[in-house]
Amino acid sequence: MKTKRNWRYWWTLLYWPIYLAGFAIVERLVPLSKTHIISTSIDYAIPFIPQFIIFYILWFPFIFLTFWILFLHDKREYFKMMTVLYVGMTIFIVVSAIYPNGLDIRPQHLEVNSFSTWVVSLIYNTDTPTNVIPSIHIYNSIGMAIGLCKSKYVKPYIKHGSVILAFLITIATLFVKQHGIVDAIAAIILVVVMYFIVYKKDCYFLRGANI
Repeated sequence: MKTKRNWRYWWTLLYWPIYLAGFAIVERLVPLSKTHIISTSIDYAIPFIPQFIIFYILWFPFIFLTFWILFLHDKREYFKMMTVLYVGMTIFIVVSAIYPNGLDIRPQHLEVNSFSTWVVSLIYNTDTPTNVIPSIHIYNSIGMAIGLCKSKYVKPYIKHGSVILAFLITIATLFVKQHGIVDAIAAIILVVVMYFIVYKKDCYFLRGANI
C-alpha cells in the first residue's frame, strides 16, 4: 500500500523533461564562438583511456535505478536526493546560459578500432564539449550515492556499490575527456554545499509531506 501511495508524487519526475528541454535550448542557442575554454594543463596531462567509457555510460542506468529505489521505498530520502540533484541541475543550466564554457581536450583524431572507441565516438557525436561546468555526470553520481547511503531501506551492498560506481564514473569523465578538472571540482564543491543545506540543515523540497 505504501508503494501505491508514493505514486502521488509522480509529478516530481516531470523536472527531467523540463531539464532536458533547457539543456537542448542552451546547447543550440549559444554559438561556439562565444564559448570560454576552461581546459587546464592538468587536463591535457590526463591520459585518454577509452575503456572507461563503460563506467561513463553506466551513469544512465544508475540514475534510473536510484530514482526507482528511493521513489518507491524511501520517499523522505527521495525528496532529499531530488532537492540536491534538481537544484544542481538548475544551477548548471543557469551557468551555461550566462557563461558559455567548453573544453578542447578531446583527441583530435579518434581512431575507432575497438568497442570502447566506437562508443566514445558515439558520445562525441551526440554530446558537444560545451557547457560542462559543473559536471552533472559527477554531481549527480555523488548526489545519488549519498541518497542511497542515507536510506535505511537500502541494502549495504547497494550502498557500497553506489559509492564505488560514483567514483568510477567521476574518474571516467576525465579519462574519456568529457570533463576536466575545473568542472569536476565545481561539481564536488556544489554537491558539498547542497549536502550541508539538505542533510545538515534538513532543508529540502516537500519536507513534512505525508509519507
